[in-house]
Amino acid sequence: MKPSRPEALAVRAVNQYRRRDVLAYLTLRYYLDNHAARSDEWIRRVATDLVLTRTNLPYFHAEHFKEVTAEGQPVHRGMFIPGANEALAESALLDECAKHSHVFGNPKCVFSYNLVGGDTRSGIFLQYFNGLQARQNAIAGACNAFPNGVVRYTDVKKCYPTITVDLALRVWRKHCESAEIAGLYRELGEKLLSDYGKVGELPVPGLPVGPMFSHLLANLVLRDVDEEFSSQTPVRYFRYVDDITLVGDRADVARVLGIIRSRLDSLGLQLHDDDSPKNIEVPCGQWLLGKDDFGSEASKVSWRNLLSNLKRFLLLNPEKRTSLQEAFWGEGLRIPARDYSVACREANYLHRFIRSAKKPWFRYFSRSISVKGIVGMALALRKKYETDFRMRFHGTPDLRGFERKRRVPKLRYCASRLIYLAADDSLLELGRMAQELPELQFHAEVMRAVASADVTRVLEMGANAAQATAQPLMAGNRQVTVTTAEFTTVPEQSLAIFMLNGVPVTLTRASLPGASELLRFAAKGADISLMRSSDPFIREIACLHGLAGEARHAGMMEVVFDEDEALELDAVDQLQESSAS
Repeated sequence: MKPSRPEALAVRAVNQYRRRDVLAYLTLRYYLDNHAARSDEWIRRVATDLVLTRTNLPYFHAEHFKEVTAEGQPVHRGMFIPGANEALAESALLDECAKHSHVFGNPKCVFSYNLVGGDTRSGIFLQYFNGLQARQNAIAGACNAFPNGVVRYTDVKKCYPTITVDLALRVWRKHCESAEIAGLYRELGEKLLSDYGKVGELPVPGLPVGPMFSHLLANLVLRDVDEEFSSQTPVRYFRYVDDITLVGDRADVARVLGIIRSRLDSLGLQLHDDDSPKNIEVPCGQWLLGKDDFGSEASKVSWRNLLSNLKRFLLLNPEKRTSLQEAFWGEGLRIPARDYSVACREANYLHRFIRSAKKPWFRYFSRSISVKGIVGMALALRKKYETDFRMRFHGTPDLRGFERKRRVPKLRYCASRLIYLAADDSLLELGRMAQELPELQFHAEVMRAVASADVTRVLEMGANAAQATAQPLMAGNRQVTVTTAEFTTVPEQSLAIFMLNGVPVTLTRASLPGASELLRFAAKGADISLMRSSDPFIREIACLHGLAGEARHAGMMEVVFDEDEALELDAVDQLQESSAS
């Protein structure tokens, strides 16, 4: 009999870090090749103990694209990606915190990084879009209560890096005492915080962006501010990560905003200045015109239904995966069809499959979903999103303030999906249009690179841009070219991402001055020297990969870990996950 399915903590960690960074995902997958490590008991005991007793810091410093300057140059955010033991130990730690939701759960005014627990396997936190929708609904309710009021958006500057480790440690201990959390988990949190303070590459001694524990700590640090301003003022207060929204009468909003500045100053945090483009004020009546901006698509032909049907089809018909992928190629679609055959052979899945197969709805569904139906839905969405993008783009470059703030997410929504759906010529044209908006530079460069298969400019943008480009190119069975004359840290990391995904790369008028350890690992897999590397992260992932004779990365990316592994579309998720920190 096949080994039992991975338990909840392992699947949560895989799903959460898959959205964050491909190296974090791969190190987890190689670690979890050991079936004993897939149990919750192993993770709570062994992975936790290995973190508590370690003497090195296995973090990978990845450079992710954040935004562009006024001159069009990419700005990067340093991401500190933990090794597999830490990612799994975090999963156990945050699961324990979720059991004490009265202490560690978010106040009702906070909509980001809500902990999940129980048997949930989709991730450590609720999906970000659920929080955005809930915040939108809450702001709408506040606008109805203040019909003559205003909505004021503001933002905390460099939130995580300016939360000092000392402050986070004091807050962590305070909440652990309140929850009477088990000593093991209190100690684990303190150990992680101590290690954060030793990551010498950080520009300031603050919380690193990357580990999931940082998100909980940031919410705890801001808890007193959240509770004070959501309960004791005439103004409605809402927060999503570092974005603060106030709703109320204009004079009250201005007064409360000043008090919030003072409270944040006492924590060493600052809001952006009033003249910053991140500070926007709009009348409630005008804001309500966009109250449905984050609503789900109502049509049966929707992105969500396409992905649901794709996953169900692959679970029900794993042997038809190649036929489906070839049908996608025939229509110029770049949608990945991952391999669910291993998950489908697992005993528990087969038991549920047989039980469900007896039900009439199941028989109807299994007959109605087909390769032709999935491809047809994808082509219908191609037409819909192209039309929507062109319509919404019209006039947007001339907009300012709130109306521009409304338009940009809708354009990103269409653009990120067209990266998988649009034909090459249309994608190039739409990418040139997107290039006119600084807020869409990520999508514009990825669109151009995917359509042309020249990834030179994407390499300069960072690892998340590379992953958003690599996935559809691999799904589209494309080889890429690079014409960069010089490889520094960022393009080297980005090039490694393409290799990790198994995308063939041709270097045209380009040369590598000497392959870094990451590039060697991406191209060839592990060898003895990498397994003895002085870099703890490289050493760990190389040892977990093992001496296989060739790189196993592309195969690992292609085969799902578990039937509950999320079907991630990186051009959709990578920028959002990186910016929501």
